[in-house]
Amino acid sequence: MQGGYARHPLPLADWIPVISFLSRPVRLIALIVLVGVAGGAYWVWHGASTSTAVDKTDALAEFRDTEAVAPTESRPGIPRAGVYRYRVTGEESAGTGVLSAERALPSEAIYVISPNAGGYREDLRLSEEHVEEARFQVTPEGTSAAWRRTKVTFVGIGEDSRDDVVPVALDHPRPMKAGATWGGKYTLGPLVVTYTARVTGAGTAKIDGRDVRTVTYRTDATFTGPTPGTRTDIVTFAPSLSLPVTWSIDQTTGGSADFTISADLALVSGTPEQ
Repeated sequence: MQGGYARHPLPLADWIPVISFLSRPVRLIALIVLVGVAGGAYWVWHGASTSTAVDKTDALAEFRDTEAVAPTESRPGIPRAGVYRYRVTGEESAGTGVLSAERALPSEAIYVISPNAGGYREDLRLSEEHVEEARFQVTPEGTSAAWRRTKVTFVGIGEDSRDDVVPVALDHPRPMKAGATWGGKYTLGPLVVTYTARVTGAGTAKIDGRDVRTVTYRTDATFTGPTPGTRTDIVTFAPSLSLPVTWSIDQTTGGSADFTISADLALVSGTPEQ
């Protein structure tokens, strides 16, 4: 037809390379997205299922900075300041249903004792993601907690609560005698804690090649509030060192997400690094 043109579609065989070429980027993009999602999911799962061991060198540097500002107060009931190590076995988990993760704790925990007005500060670092701190007041009657911090995170998500203990709560009396019991109720911000404790036994432990007298006591706590649940601590304590020789922790709490921990700690040496 003059003045015009005719449209002649390509045969199907000629279209196949074109279709293949056009579809290849689409498939590639889909594959990249799929790999990215899978990789991200793996990264999150792997991160949530992994604990990071605490670097003792960093803890020691922090302690030395603190020590330079506040010299150690030496008197009965206050452990020698410094950085201690505990062997650890145990695991913890958090989450709900399919959105949950479980991780083993590192094989060693760092325990830092530093000076504090009227007593000392206890800094238990089970991992970089799980830290428990307390400030204790020490009197002739015993050692009482005045402040507590609990940090637990999974891939950066979690809580880092720091609260006064109101009223100050007796952690352990001095001396601890067979059959002794104590307890009470206090608040940590919005959380209400009710606890009972009792001496369950006495014995000795070999620390740094010598026998040291020990007392074992058990504390059972119930939490009500935003994270309801229970916790049991069983501590074999060396009064001459004012240190836990062994320490077992079992906790189960709920709220916006479930959390459990079961851990057993054993003191490596009664002589701290400073």
